Amino acid sequence: MITTLRHTPVWLVTWLFVLGGCSSKTPKQASARETTSPESTVTSTPVQPDPTTPTAVEPVTYAGADSAYRAKRFGDAVSGFTSYTRTKPSNPFGFYMLGLSAWKSGDLKTAEQAFRQSLSLDSTHVKSYLNLSRVQIEAGQPDSALITLEQALKVDETSSEAYRLQGRAHDALGESAAAVKSYHEALSLAPRDEWAMNNLGLSLIHQGAFDDALRPLARAVQIEPGVATFQNNLGMALERTGHYAAAVDAYRAAVTIDSTFGKASVNLQRVQSLKEDPNTPTLDLKVLAQQFEQQIRDWNENEQ
Repeated sequence: MITTLRHTPVWLVTWLFVLGGCSSKTPKQASARETTSPESTVTSTPVQPDPTTPTAVEPVTYAGADSAYRAKRFGDAVSGFTSYTRTKPSNPFGFYMLGLSAWKSGDLKTAEQAFRQSLSLDSTHVKSYLNLSRVQIEAGQPDSALITLEQALKVDETSSEAYRLQGRAHDALGESAAAVKSYHEALSLAPRDEWAMNNLGLSLIHQGAFDDALRPLARAVQIEPGVATFQNNLGMALERTGHYAAAVDAYRAAVTIDSTFGKASVNLQRVQSLKEDPNTPTLDLKVLAQQFEQQIRDWNENEQ
């Protein structure tokens, strides 16, 4: 049920919120290695190179490019996987890793091209669909992301991550009801998907359903209390329902987790100056989290 802010000063109605983010969750580091046997070199007696002969450039290996990616040297990883895919053009995973590296380095165009090439080689690679949709959302193409995610769900209809990303795309298009439905689907498949909970809560905040946002955000924080974004978004829901003291705790937790989180710092400074109505009922966040767990069970039972 959508509620309005209670016990809030008139000036707060026009005040601009500093919002937290949706899921930008970093993909799990790839554990696969080169799919073909790496070249090996057997040496006997060392031979001194002829100074008049050009020195051969050692080819870039998958392992070298992967090492750069794992060290978060994403520019080097892009260079490495670009070279690798030239020597192994039939390996879809090389293009997938090039896509991840380019995305992480901020090169969305190269990332999209790489993910599409990976899918042209293996149309069943769900992770390429998922990360292509992330790139499309970030590039302001949520409608294209929805098409990509439909293809992912044709391959794996049980992918909770695909439904979560579908929710993000719907949110970007302003399709609130469809976004909430997608987050429900994601949580029905993965009841502990804390990022789906966070995204659902943020979507409800944007819709003005502040009371409804409290439950999924309380549950997300209960599962992963060390994520600053979750704490910040919970603080927003608490603040907009008049629970200023609890909001201070949530914002402070976000800043403690990440001292560079500017949005949470601004929110904390603002809410500390607000006086809570003494008649505001006390909230038990554990109870709210339990209520949301039950909500997920109810969704699953209603679908059976």
